[in-house]
Amino acid sequence: MKFLYPEFLWAFAVLLIPIIIHLFNFKRYKTHYFSSLQFIRHVDEQTKSTQKLKHYLILASRLLAFICAVLAFAQPYLPNADTEDLKKENIVMIYVDNSFSMQARGVEGELLSSAKETAQSIVEKAPKGTNFIVGTNEMSGVEQRRINRIDALDKIDKIDYSPLTRTLDEIIDWKAQTIKKIDIDAEESFVQSVILSDFQRHKTEKKALLKLSNFEFHPVQLIPEETANIYIDSVWFSSPIRKAGEKHELNIRIFNTSEQDLKNVEVTVAVDRFKKSFYTDIPAKGKKETSLTYSDKTVGWKAGKVTVADEHVIFDDTYYLSYEVKEHANILVLNGEDAISNVGIVLGLESYYVVEENAISAITLDNFKNKDLVIINGANNISSGVINYLTEFNENGGSLGLFPGKNPEKSAWNQLLGRLKLPLMGTKINSGTLIKSLNYDDPFIRDVVSNKSERLNLPSVVSCYQPIVGGGSNFKTLITMQNGLPLLAYSKPKGTAYMFYSAIHPDYGVFASDALFSTCILRMSELSQRAQPIALTIGSESTYPIFAEQRGEEVIHLAKDELDFIPQTVSRSGISYISLSQFDKFEQLFAGNYTIKTSKKLGDLSLNYDRKESKLEYLSEAEIKTNFINRGAKNITFAAVDGVNSPIGDLSIDKPFSYWKLFLILTLIFIISEMLLVRFWKS
Repeated sequence: MKFLYPEFLWAFAVLLIPIIIHLFNFKRYKTHYFSSLQFIRHVDEQTKSTQKLKHYLILASRLLAFICAVLAFAQPYLPNADTEDLKKENIVMIYVDNSFSMQARGVEGELLSSAKETAQSIVEKAPKGTNFIVGTNEMSGVEQRRINRIDALDKIDKIDYSPLTRTLDEIIDWKAQTIKKIDIDAEESFVQSVILSDFQRHKTEKKALLKLSNFEFHPVQLIPEETANIYIDSVWFSSPIRKAGEKHELNIRIFNTSEQDLKNVEVTVAVDRFKKSFYTDIPAKGKKETSLTYSDKTVGWKAGKVTVADEHVIFDDTYYLSYEVKEHANILVLNGEDAISNVGIVLGLESYYVVEENAISAITLDNFKNKDLVIINGANNISSGVINYLTEFNENGGSLGLFPGKNPEKSAWNQLLGRLKLPLMGTKINSGTLIKSLNYDDPFIRDVVSNKSERLNLPSVVSCYQPIVGGGSNFKTLITMQNGLPLLAYSKPKGTAYMFYSAIHPDYGVFASDALFSTCILRMSELSQRAQPIALTIGSESTYPIFAEQRGEEVIHLAKDELDFIPQTVSRSGISYISLSQFDKFEQLFAGNYTIKTSKKLGDLSLNYDRKESKLEYLSEAEIKTNFINRGAKNITFAAVDGVNSPIGDLSIDKPFSYWKLFLILTLIFIISEMLLVRFWKS
């Protein structure tokens, strides 16, 4: 037998007190006078043995009561087979799923609260000397270490919601890595793993078999009362163009996971000074796309949010967004040998466009700074340096409008087109070059040509260069000729790149003098506004471009309320990118609108939580067990927490059998025995 608190055994010294009381009777005797003592001696002889027996029994009861009380506080126990060997280490790994789906309510409150209470109960009921490993969705190296009972309880108490989501396979892999990292020997350790989660259904991939047969797994599923949820899936603008005073159409997609149609669900849009609430219906197990129109009165950065009324799971009820209403767009025109003036004339029709014209042979990288669109106007030869400038500009989100000259150097042009994922320039052909049709399905054409008609008076070109579609091409056609070949096509590897497979010089026809040419130039300019995404998803996208001009080596900050930190930045072609990959666990990032600043404001960045946790679909008990078995686990004990059942009694967290309750009961029995002896045993 061993003792949990052997220091209490010093209390056995208290046993001297009843012994001393018994040996030294301090009772004062009174003197009584009798005429004869012969009768008194006779009574004394009869009762002396009885009194001694009574005193010994009382003394024994007192001593036994004290002994049992001391032993109860010392908590004796008999080690079981697994803990009898002192070399064996008892380890309990507890994993608490703190993803946002744990906001769902069970009978006794939010699932995360129930999970924490269950984890704390397991820690408290574990045997003395047990080491714990407490993990969460953070899965950091700090969590892959042994901690004692007090630290485990403190760690569990501080667990809060995390934007990170983990699949069951990821949790099993993390546990296996942890076992390997802390060098746990299965032969010298007794390891039990508890996983407290709602076990949401996620996409899983086939994983390799792990050596987990020597460890016990206790999956504990926390079951919510309801699986209904309303959430905003995404928000987007119908057009990438946002100008002051013009209408914007904001689209909102909302999902309803419940089995019932929802009527009059309130949706609120608040962007800058604009705020409006409206009501919409969402079908059961379906989605609803709705929209509203508003305008921004001023230029500058606008930040806001879209909110749907929901009382169940709330992390996905708000979608944050931010964007810039620009004062103007910057366009660079690079003139070649066969450049025409029509390009500059068309762009001059709109004061919104600020145009810079340069010879293509005399440009540097600085010419591309803060530009939204670069137009190649009648160039025949393109140097390798210019090709690098153009491709880097496009990779950083800039748009290109490519109009070759009368005698293009095909090798140089094809090098550029290949990088832009556009068809290469082939042989020159002179037949079937009349324009046959426009692609009305593409927003480029659809949003400027209101009526689809086959009788439009379309211009023609004298000749064109036959596009050669290669394996790497990924393009769409905007204008098609009668020979079936594209005259104007575009690709979008990063920014948009438009290619005109003919020349706009008058020798090649009247296309440059037609309204269709002006429409194409203005439409390229409109759609070229190099804008940042209106929002990023935490854990998915990792970089965010900053197109605003910066001074020298100023440090970029991200700020939101009391939070202010310096993110990593990288620079490419004069554009800075905020890198979010440094926050591998995103412990500092929360959904909301952040300000990007140096000594001045550079813009806004909106972050939203991943919607993977929004669909409240869960694995069954059989599926959970199968998942463990498929990974190599053999010892599996499943339990469920649904407000009625508690997993604590179901978990076989082995610990030695303790006797402190038994000794406490014996203490009470001996105290009562002493009281009965004193009260009812008469002399």
